[in-house]
Amino acid sequence: MHIENRPRAIALGYFDGVHRGHQALMERAILRAKDIGGISSVFTFDQHPSSVMSGVPVPMLTAHAGRADEIKRLGGVDEVIFGHFTELRTMDWRDFIHKLLIGKFHAKYIISGHNNRFGYKGLGTAEGMAEECRKAGIGYDCIQDVKIDGVVVSSTYIRQLIRQGDMERATEFLGHPYTISGIVEHGRKVGTRTLGVPTVNLALPEEMALPPYGVYATRVVVGDQSYLAATNIGVKPTFVDGGGPTIEPHLLDFDGDLYGQFIHVELHKFLRPEQAFESVDALKAAIAENVRQTREFFA
Repeated sequence: MHIENRPRAIALGYFDGVHRGHQALMERAILRAKDIGGISSVFTFDQHPSSVMSGVPVPMLTAHAGRADEIKRLGGVDEVIFGHFTELRTMDWRDFIHKLLIGKFHAKYIISGHNNRFGYKGLGTAEGMAEECRKAGIGYDCIQDVKIDGVVVSSTYIRQLIRQGDMERATEFLGHPYTISGIVEHGRKVGTRTLGVPTVNLALPEEMALPPYGVYATRVVVGDQSYLAATNIGVKPTFVDGGGPTIEPHLLDFDGDLYGQFIHVELHKFLRPEQAFESVDALKAAIAENVRQTREFFA
């Protein structure tokens, strides 16, 4: 990989969800990059450290496939650098600063949270980072926790909100709606054939944190266009063999074919739990009510 030799202001973290706390780190990196006439960067890992250390996968707020793009899009930095966690977990924390960040990536400023731990056994701390940066003659900024209503903004807390279906508070802490993205697949055409309600089908990325099965008021973004949608997440229990869990937006005021296109589904509000209806007509009536609720929410 060609390493550009311009000086860098590097923000450290995993940046899952790119929430308001992460955005504060990146805003400072952008500011410091201007000060040094260099590049604003994020240094992150290819795997979540907790998942590797515990052997238990952490439900992600950002799909693996789009992480670099999402960090750049929501944080505004110039580049995202991925380190291989399994290789770097045994590196001495001082080597991580001097050999990797400064030696390889030309860091002239490093930005981290006050509780950021790094290097072998997590022995690197904000205090140690500050001292080593001072010795090396480069800048260091320690960013304090961002709080909303006295609660620290963290990926862990946001995962909890999503598990509870509290999408509005999750949006507040993220600074943007929780979004599930993917390529539109062919479904079983139940929406169009049986219900007269055309939907698009996405597989749920298996690594993502899942909200409760049910119907949500959503916005679907396709390229530079966006559409309101009443979206079902779950297994469609009214139909025998509904298949595995999917996310199925019913786009309002849209007529077209999105098969094969990459779309983003922003989850704004939980409307009702998924349930089995006694008849197709009862399900149709519920969908009509969810469409009304979706329009009302966005109005």
